[in-house]
Amino acid sequence: MIHSFSSKNFYSFNDLTTVSFAVNDKAPVNNGYFTAPSGNRLSKIETVVGSNASGKTNLLKVLPFLKWLITNSFNINPSAPLPVKPFMFGEQKNKPTELSADFEINGDIYTYAFILDEKKIISEELKIKNKTNQKETSKKVFSRQWNNESGKYELDDKRFNLPKEFENSMRLNASIVSVAVRFNHKESQEIFNYWQKVETNVVEAGWVGDHLLPNANQQLLEALDFYSESGNETIKKEAEKLLSRFDLGLDSFEINKKKKENSFLIDVKVAHSFGGQKEFLPMQYESSGTKQLFVLLKTILLVLTKGGVAVLDEFDVNLHPEMVLSLFELFIQPETNLNNAQLLFSSHSHRVLSKLDKYQIILTEKNEKGESESWRLDDVSGVRADDNYYTKYIAGAYGAVPKL
Repeated sequence: MIHSFSSKNFYSFNDLTTVSFAVNDKAPVNNGYFTAPSGNRLSKIETVVGSNASGKTNLLKVLPFLKWLITNSFNINPSAPLPVKPFMFGEQKNKPTELSADFEINGDIYTYAFILDEKKIISEELKIKNKTNQKETSKKVFSRQWNNESGKYELDDKRFNLPKEFENSMRLNASIVSVAVRFNHKESQEIFNYWQKVETNVVEAGWVGDHLLPNANQQLLEALDFYSESGNETIKKEAEKLLSRFDLGLDSFEINKKKKENSFLIDVKVAHSFGGQKEFLPMQYESSGTKQLFVLLKTILLVLTKGGVAVLDEFDVNLHPEMVLSLFELFIQPETNLNNAQLLFSSHSHRVLSKLDKYQIILTEKNEKGESESWRLDDVSGVRADDNYYTKYIAGAYGAVPKL
């Protein structure tokens, strides 16, 4: 469960920016919130709204980048640069990026923090929070700090029990956890497993579904490949049920995966029923919205099944506004979200604002310096719980709208 995450000097965000799922006792008592094992109240949903180029996608990049850094950074070439960019205007472009996240595993709340640039991880620290007699403190689990004079890391892992040979395996461009799991280190595996539950359609270049990107169709192919695996049959059937419920005239889909030299050929036929007749049509005949649903449902159902966080950019592209509402309802309703999975998404379908609370709406805007800024709606003075957030946002009462 994600409590919050922060970034500083990260793409278009120059100053420290925090996104929080945590709420206080003033937040409504409804299905949009849950009480975590730690006793903290968290939101199941946070939506990011703002004008084009305001920084929505860059805000969403933080969690996917942290997932990559914590779980997969070991897999890049040891001499490769880290795929991170600072704010490029002014002196900040020569300063490091700061990233952190507060997350919960089995009732324990951790803070994992990094300071880094393209060349190396400068510092890395994992802390665990302790709460006794209403006083909250934190204890260091491990840390490492780059020493410019020695050209080495100063490692403190007394409470993390890293294997003796680990210190010689540390990398400039790989996190401690991503390296330690290669040694079958139990404590690292627990952190690794948690971050594996972050699912997203965001990459460094932006939203994968952007047709201007060279891999625009890659996510559809990956989703179809996922559905074709026998171990994912339950999720495939649930996707078919939802696609049918959305009244697309679609009953089911068949996927044949054939090996072809060094790759695979995926043939997909979609079953439609009209007037008592059933016909199978090729996938290419399906609308852009239906293809988008194939991709979104794979990510959404995977997160709902195992718990975790779905980070979805341009959530509403090619979809009817009512369908967008139906999709995020899957996270709100307890019967479809048994594991208290969380959803962080951006959207231009602003009708969703009328279905959310002020604790679940994040606004983004660029200032006169070209810096992105973000704030949660409950931080705005005078916003009432019974306001019509959709109407007021469209009217410009909260900012974060295009200045045309």
